[in-house]
Amino acid sequence: MSRDEFVGEEIQVEQAAASPRPVRFHWRGRAHEVAEVLSVRVDTGFGDLPPRSRRWYPRRHRRYYVVKDADGSIFELYLDYADKGQRRWFLTRHLHRFP
Repeated sequence: MSRDEFVGEEIQVEQAAASPRPVRFHWRGRAHEVAEVLSVRVDTGFGDLPPRSRRWYPRRHRRYYVVKDADGSIFELYLDYADKGQRRWFLTRHLHRFP
């Protein structure tokens, strides 16, 4: 049985012109064409911060995408947009199945 693989690496992503949706990403020297976006979710939570530290400014600002590439592989990516001056993309997991 295959297991999901945690990756946790920053990646380069090409986005759609009028949307933050990924159309292509580069991981470990290979380009992956996004054939389908399977799910999208927004995380503006506090992570593991204790309740006394939960103010608006330390919140996460992430948009997660589960995508299928042209080869049929499934990946979870996220766009960290907490710093509007420098948006960063990360590859979180390589999934071997998607619910």
